[in-house]
Amino acid sequence: MTPAPPATAAATAATAATATFVMPHYSDDPRAFQYLEETLASLRGQSDQDWRLVIVDDASPQPRDRERLRDLAAASDGRIVLLQQDVNRGQGICRNIGVRWAHEQGSGIVLFQDADDLSHPRRLELTRRVLTERPEVDFIYSTFTVIDEAGAPVPENRLTPSVREIIESHHDAPVEGRDAWIRMGVETGYTTLTSTVAVRTELALAHPFPDVRGSEDGHTWFRMAAGGGALGYIGSIPSLYRIPQNVTGSSDRSRIGADYYRRKAEVDTAGFFHAMSISLQRQTIQLSDVPDLKGGFLRRLSLTMEREGQPELAREILDMTAPEPVGAR
Repeated sequence: MTPAPPATAAATAATAATATFVMPHYSDDPRAFQYLEETLASLRGQSDQDWRLVIVDDASPQPRDRERLRDLAAASDGRIVLLQQDVNRGQGICRNIGVRWAHEQGSGIVLFQDADDLSHPRRLELTRRVLTERPEVDFIYSTFTVIDEAGAPVPENRLTPSVREIIESHHDAPVEGRDAWIRMGVETGYTTLTSTVAVRTELALAHPFPDVRGSEDGHTWFRMAAGGGALGYIGSIPSLYRIPQNVTGSSDRSRIGADYYRRKAEVDTAGFFHAMSISLQRQTIQLSDVPDLKGGFLRRLSLTMEREGQPELAREILDMTAPEPVGAR
């Protein structure tokens, strides 16, 4: 194996600076504040304590919840910063706001953290180490364990097919390296969850989350992987990803409703096609590669939708891979 090049002075300085956890927040569940306290406990338990947290509250509807957040930030001696929004705009926009704040503070690393998930105690320590020792890596993720509302592990046979698909992609050959968006798109499907991801702040600034609800993170991972350096995987710092078992789907799925899977397919497709455009501009792929990449992506997306119990949508996607009839143009 070729040894990694030594870290540049700029990369070392960036990773040595205080890291920032970026957390969108929206409280419409009576248990939300309990989940948040558990999440904060996981951050306070980090082996590397050189961090700040920026909470971007997405116009939570209850005054009591907003007041609790203000009290929490006031009692943190500046470690927790609260940015309260007047209009609800979605998790992706909140993350962008947090990233910009981190950049303004000179933070070289952002770690995305949802308000009900838990970070491994060594998450920041090992993330910082990899980003310092491997300057070619811009994006780090880990695996995860699914927990329920009480914090108990959820058996794999009770997980949705799309969540099992992500975990399966971590077993033997997790997606790593440069141009990882290609494997993500045509082989593994959606590769990781937001609360496992850490990136260099400059990469997050260059490739913000789109202003959509539903799979906005998948759209972003494609573009970051195409527009940045290498992806790195750390299997020893699994996050705990909370999926309450007495409700149907995530909050995004609940808000979007019956159109969730069609929305996800559209957003994922837009993200992958944007990644192709970025790579063409960077000349890391050629125009002649595009038809095979499109076909591979659409076949993989169709398989995901089939597993999710969406056969009609899966067929529609697969039909998009058929060649145009002669004389159609």
